[in-house]
Amino acid sequence: MVFATVAVAGMALLPETPAHAGVGKDPATAYAPAAVAASAAAAQSSDVKTFAVVAKRFTFEPATIEVSVGDQVRLVVTSADGVHGVGIRKFKVNTLVPRGGKPVTIDFTASEAGTFPIVCSEACGDGHADMRGSLVVASK
Repeated sequence: MVFATVAVAGMALLPETPAHAGVGKDPATAYAPAAVAASAAAAQSSDVKTFAVVAKRFTFEPATIEVSVGDQVRLVVTSADGVHGVGIRKFKVNTLVPRGGKPVTIDFTASEAGTFPIVCSEACGDGHADMRGSLVVASK
């Protein structure tokens, strides 16, 4: 009974905040006024080049990602089978991608022009060494 009283008292302190407010939302905008949240979401989507990437034995799809120097890059990577990794040495990317299809988000800035290898950084089987892609960064 004491716990119910404490919960009710806690709820009374924040009458305008429903128990589910902000659940599953970006913490930076979960409690912001709607105009601020919409503005932040628009800024994020227009400034970031986002690519959905699937890692599977023994390829990345897409195998080539093209951006420009200065672009903010977001890779949303899922595995179609086992555990993989994404490595882009030039941009200090080395991220584990778990099995099960749970997406992993990788953010970085394409700060230099060139073609850079994307490799699987987690031993994933006999074809592991052949699991490669390319990040092509064009100069502006």
